[in-house]
Amino acid sequence: MRPHGPISQAVEDFRIHEERSPGGTVVLVLHGEADLHVAPEVRDRLLEAVESDAAGVVVDLSDVTFVDSMMLGALLGGMKRMRGKGRFRIVVSSREIRRLFEITLLDRVFSLDQSRHAALAAIEPQAV
Repeated sequence: MRPHGPISQAVEDFRIHEERSPGGTVVLVLHGEADLHVAPEVRDRLLEAVESDAAGVVVDLSDVTFVDSMMLGALLGGMKRMRGKGRFRIVVSSREIRRLFEITLLDRVFSLDQSRHAALAAIEPQAV
């Protein structure tokens, strides 16, 4: 049974939409609050994407309203698993969310893009 209240509402409002580009890149589009309650789901979806022999993985945070340290950890884990298999990029269009990456210096670790188009072009330049 799910708890009631603000936490359960945030979890219920969160969703992941998955797409695959013509060039074989998996795009995970996150919606809602990306926090400790949904980080395990994101970690599992990233693992599935890596194991699917994708050309690359793009995580689109354009529709994310909040990111916490657990989600940053899940993203780091996904990037590490992708190493040597393909490219890993994150779309961060929100200035507030981008600031979080800058404050934690993760903007130096992750490849960040303003748009999904730019991220896909960096992974599949011939396809875009």
